[in-house]
Amino acid sequence: MAADKGKNKTHPPTKHQNAQSTKTQQISWADRVKVTDANARFTLEPIAKMKDGGQPEITADMITENAEQWERCMVGFFPCFRMNYHTVNTVAHRVWKSEGLESVMTTANGFWLFRFKTEDQMLAVLERGPWMFGGKTMILQQWSPCFIFDKNRISKLPVWVRFHGLPFSLWSRKGLSVVASRVGRPLSCDEQTYCCTRLDYARVCVEVDASQPFVTQFDINTPFSDEPLHLTVEYEWIPPRCDKCKVFGHNCS
Repeated sequence: MAADKGKNKTHPPTKHQNAQSTKTQQISWADRVKVTDANARFTLEPIAKMKDGGQPEITADMITENAEQWERCMVGFFPCFRMNYHTVNTVAHRVWKSEGLESVMTTANGFWLFRFKTEDQMLAVLERGPWMFGGKTMILQQWSPCFIFDKNRISKLPVWVRFHGLPFSLWSRKGLSVVASRVGRPLSCDEQTYCCTRLDYARVCVEVDASQPFVTQFDINTPFSDEPLHLTVEYEWIPPRCDKCKVFGHNCS
């Protein structure tokens, strides 16, 4: 029993232990959060609160200050599906690395950003869409300052369409703009359409509105005939749309 009591006997702290304890107690909160690596220190500046208690605003200079790095980005998401980062990153670098892809980023709510070395490289990749990852189509568009990272609020999207039966008089910037405006807001056309090197159809990118029906055909008047010219519209991909919510990306029905 005496031996057991000896084992449980406590000893007063040594001089070294007292010094360590005092040092630990003296470390302030400021010391704990202080950045010691000069390369990792990015200082910010305090901004005075508005006197009337109003809300802060995003100003024009905030938008343009670092816009260059985002203007080289495509933003995308999978409708009604989520894919892990490793898969998307691997596929994107395998397909787009030679096209100037720099990095792949993702947000907490399922959006993807693909940053390229130049805006032209990004637009060239976007032009060749739609793109699929693991058999799933990703909705892609160029980043813009007004883009809202909320899948439940995406009411407009760019899609590629093909106009069949287009007369040569409409193979121009103005002519293509006229016919594309019947489908949505004209954005651009591909190089083969612009150079008139593929004449079986004109390929144009238009922004469609979820509140409007998809136009698949329409007539256009021509001075060469009393009968209107009939044009058909082929969508390379039709994004899922909710008729109830008037947004893309899901369907409540």
